[in-house]
Amino acid sequence: MENHRVVYAVGDNIITSLGTTTRENVDNIQAEKTGIKRYENASLFPEPFVASIIDDSRLKTLPLWEKLSNYHRLEKLMILSASDALQKCGVDASSKRTAFIFSTTKGNIDLIAKSETLNPDAELANMALHVSTFFKSTNKPYIISNACISGVLAILLGQRLLKSGEYDHVVLIGGDLTTEFIISGFMSFKSVSPNPCKPYDKSRDGLSMGEGAATLILSVDKSLVKDATPIMVAGCSSSNDANHISGPSRTGHELHLAITHAMQEAGLKASDIHMIDMHGTATVYNDEMESKAVGLTHLESSPLLSLKGYIGHTMGASGLIESVVCLEAIRRQMLFRTLGFSELGVPVNVNVTTETRPAQIKNILKTASGFGGCNAAVIFSTEKSGNKVPNDDCAKTIKECVIADKKVMIDGKTVFDGSDYQDYAAFIRAAFKSISEPYMKFSKMDDLCKLGLIATEFLLQGVNLHEKYAEDEISMLLANRYSSLDTDITHQHIIDDRSTYQLSPAVFVYTLANIVMGEVSIRNKFKGENLFLIDEKFDRKRMEQIASLSLSCENTKVMIVGWVDFFKDDYSAHLLLVEKK
Repeated sequence: MENHRVVYAVGDNIITSLGTTTRENVDNIQAEKTGIKRYENASLFPEPFVASIIDDSRLKTLPLWEKLSNYHRLEKLMILSASDALQKCGVDASSKRTAFIFSTTKGNIDLIAKSETLNPDAELANMALHVSTFFKSTNKPYIISNACISGVLAILLGQRLLKSGEYDHVVLIGGDLTTEFIISGFMSFKSVSPNPCKPYDKSRDGLSMGEGAATLILSVDKSLVKDATPIMVAGCSSSNDANHISGPSRTGHELHLAITHAMQEAGLKASDIHMIDMHGTATVYNDEMESKAVGLTHLESSPLLSLKGYIGHTMGASGLIESVVCLEAIRRQMLFRTLGFSELGVPVNVNVTTETRPAQIKNILKTASGFGGCNAAVIFSTEKSGNKVPNDDCAKTIKECVIADKKVMIDGKTVFDGSDYQDYAAFIRAAFKSISEPYMKFSKMDDLCKLGLIATEFLLQGVNLHEKYAEDEISMLLANRYSSLDTDITHQHIIDDRSTYQLSPAVFVYTLANIVMGEVSIRNKFKGENLFLIDEKFDRKRMEQIASLSLSCENTKVMIVGWVDFFKDDYSAHLLLVEKK
């Protein structure tokens, strides 16, 4: 392992309603054009709505499109995006030294509509494999499905894998679609504005949905950098609110923690940040929380941008799409206007951009927040990155919990035998009752969250992490195969029945696998880093390696690591309590 590995941005692409290349998208943003329009499309929603949707007729003019007839729409977008980025930078996608990392919230979720059986291509691992094998990759891809911070977490994971020496290049691909599933879900929360969104504005009344794909290629090979001034990934971090699974923190403290840790890793102070690209959804509580986080971090004077007024909220793709725009802001030395903003309507007097203009920019902070109380921050910099190389051998497992076949085992010993219970529901209730005092929220959770919560209860029995560690030093790293597909199908059945169309926010909020980490964090007041991955099966070696990279960071001291999966009564949990050596 080298003593110091700097991570450079060497290639990128954006596909949204504003264009099919980074240049076309950012030219339109610089010209202050929006891709948000009013639609009347009953196949997506019974009533008119506004959104940012890609015109497929434009995609069909691209030379590669006709070769992609065997791929689903999102996969096509991802392949088109990655192909453009790879052609520009010279990275060998088929090399063993190149990893693929995917970020998405719902993937090919359109495939479960009006279907009695699960299409295997709706599984995120299969989607990622289709795309990575198109590029002849022989490495198993990494898949992040962590609500709306997925794209920023892809950058975090990519940076750490590169710095550790595991790979020399990573291809980060993000994508999500504007589907009936997504639109109906956000409509159930009454969080969608009837007009193009207005981030941070006094009259803001909700978000605008969007879709898109993006690719960002990172490398430790400086010779691949085409920019006159190299741009580096200087610092990354994440956190959890431990407050509410669908509403953000009311204080902004936890996003502030993620920002602070990213700045510390980058070796920067508040006065060094020349631009902030926030999540900026234009919902009442999100923008309020973000302003408070900015204030706590003493960044009120830094120009603050939200891109949602141009392309809407592109969910799992947003972190990558907006990060690529940040790179262009540095290249062009240009601040962009926050489209839709007019009069400040948040409690902290943040410096929202009101015009597109030239500016000197060396360091940009990009943040994201999402359901499950998750937050993430990344810093892009033209200044030398001085952070240390992560250590991939600094973790020790101190306890283990396995739940399968109606039994709970701790360190190989059965501590609860529920063989007498007829089904999963009865077993899981009895298991929880055997170890915990009554917890009102438990009955409201979906089955995946119940499983994860119970596994954590058994894992932590007799262990008080708060006696030894601060809230933000306790982190989580989980994975599963089916994401939240069991609950997804429940939500899909609700919207398939147009005779009633009784939209349920109580169901939709659980259509994200990372919500299980949110529930565990709320229960236990864990506010450290959190990352949810998708894999075909529990890959203990890979998970322990990623945990070691997290534990090598100063702000993480202990982690809950493992597997929590549920689909149609097929369930398993395998959790490890891992400490820094």
